[in-house]
Amino acid sequence: MNADPQREPDASPYDAEGRIDVPGAPGWRYLPIQPGDGDALDVTLAGPEDVQVTFTVPGFLSRGDELGEVARIVIRAWERMDRASGLGA
Repeated sequence: MNADPQREPDASPYDAEGRIDVPGAPGWRYLPIQPGDGDALDVTLAGPEDVQVTFTVPGFLSRGDELGEVARIVIRAWERMDRASGLGA
């Protein structure tokens, strides 16, 4: 499955900056995932308006579908916080 339906079937789903769409989270992309401390992975997401959110997961949580679930939870929490900050809460 390609992240961008406009790409050729054999083309990489990654863009020129090494980012890839977060499935189920329009406007959000993974930046390249980096090793963290010990056996952890540092995951950075780029969102609308140049927002960047970083979180760390244990290294055993490395499957794309698992990372996607955690990423969507982090995105929802960030969006909730962002909405609340706009209300003066």
